[in-house]
Amino acid sequence: MKAYPKYKDSGIEWIGEIPEHWQTLKLRRLSKVKRGASPRPIDDPKYFEENGQYSWVRIADVSASERYLNKTTQTLSELGSSLSVKREPGDFFLSIAGTVGKPIITKIKCCIHDGFVYFPELGINPEYLYYVFTSGLPYKGLGKWGTQLNLNTETVGDIYIPLLDNKDIEQIIAFLDHKTTQIDQSIEKQRTLIELLQEQRAAIINEAVTRGIDPEVSMKDSRVEWIGEIPAHWEILRMKNIGKVNQGLQIPIDKRYLSSEGDAKKYITIRTINSPDSTQYYIKDAPDSVICEKDDILIARTGATGQIVTGVTGVFHNNFFKFEYDRSLVQKNYLFQYLSTPRVVEYLLLVAGTTTIPDLNHGDFYNTNIPIPPLKEQQQIVQYIETETTRID
Repeated sequence: MKAYPKYKDSGIEWIGEIPEHWQTLKLRRLSKVKRGASPRPIDDPKYFEENGQYSWVRIADVSASERYLNKTTQTLSELGSSLSVKREPGDFFLSIAGTVGKPIITKIKCCIHDGFVYFPELGINPEYLYYVFTSGLPYKGLGKWGTQLNLNTETVGDIYIPLLDNKDIEQIIAFLDHKTTQIDQSIEKQRTLIELLQEQRAAIINEAVTRGIDPEVSMKDSRVEWIGEIPAHWEILRMKNIGKVNQGLQIPIDKRYLSSEGDAKKYITIRTINSPDSTQYYIKDAPDSVICEKDDILIARTGATGQIVTGVTGVFHNNFFKFEYDRSLVQKNYLFQYLSTPRVVEYLLLVAGTTTIPDLNHGDFYNTNIPIPPLKEQQQIVQYIETETTRID
C-alpha cells in the first residue's frame, strides 16, 4: 500500500503513528463488550442434541480454527441454546480463556460460553478487527499473548484501536488478504519441498547403508526380506555378532540426585534428550556399565522405541540400552546411520510389540540383521551420506 501524505502520533504505544485523518478509539465506544454464557451443569445431556440448530463452541474449536469458525464437535438442544449466548454467521468474538486473545469470525450459527467476549453493537467490518487482534499488538502490556493474558470485558473494552473510514478499511483488508494468501502459498510450497527433500534424504541414507555407493557393484540376496539385495562382497551379521548391550539405570528420586554437577554425571533420559531445556539431574557413584561416552550408541527400548542417540555423556536411564560394538567390524557413524534409517526403526518397533508402550528386549535387538561392508567402504559411505545430507539440509 502507498504511504499516506501526513502522519501523527496516536498517543497509544502499540499503534504509534497513524495517518493524519485517522482516529483512535476504545473498543467500548464501538460496542458494548459482553461475555458468553453456559447452561449449567455443562455436561448435562439435556442441553445437547445431535442435530441442534446452534453449534456449541469450545475453546478447542476456536484454537483449531484459523480465521473462520466453520464447524464444532457438538450442537445444543433448544433448551441448551436458550441458556447460552447465540451468535450468527459473520459475528466476531474473542477468547479470554485457554488460547487467550484468539479472534474468530463465525460462519455458522453457534453459542458461546463465558470463555469468550462478543460485541453486540459492532458497526465495523469484523475482518478488520480480526487482523487487528491477530497481530497480538493490542495486548501489549496486558501479559504474554496466549498464555498469561488476563482478559475480561473491562480490559478488552479499554483496548484502543485505530478508527478509520470504510474505504480505508476495505483497502487494508484487501491488501492483507492478498499478502497473506501469497505468504500461505509460499509456505505450502516450501512445506512440500521440505517433505520431498526429507524423503530424498531418507532414501539416500537407506540406499547407501544397504546397497553401497558403487552402482556397478555385483549384488547378492541378503536373505533378509526387508533389506533385499546387498553388494556381493558384504556380509550379513546379527547385532549379537558385532557387540553386546548394557541396560541403563533406574533409580528413585532421592539423595543420589544432585541439584548441581559437582563430581557427578548427568542423568540421560528420554526427556532430557527430547527436551534439552528440561530439569537436569546428576548422579554420582554410578557403575561403569551405565555410563555412556560421546562415542557410544544408545538405543531407546521404550518411551521412544528405536530412537538412536550418540554424542552424549553421562549415566543413562534404563529406557535405553548401550550397544558396545566391535570397532574392528563396524564404524560408529556407519552403525548410527544404519540404525537410524526408517526401515530399521520400523523393524525395531515391530519386534518391540504392539502394546500401548512398545518395549524392545535385548534378544530381539540382538537378532536384528545388519549389512557389514569392509571398514574402508563404511568410511566412504559415511562421507558420502554426510556430503549429500548436508547439501539437502
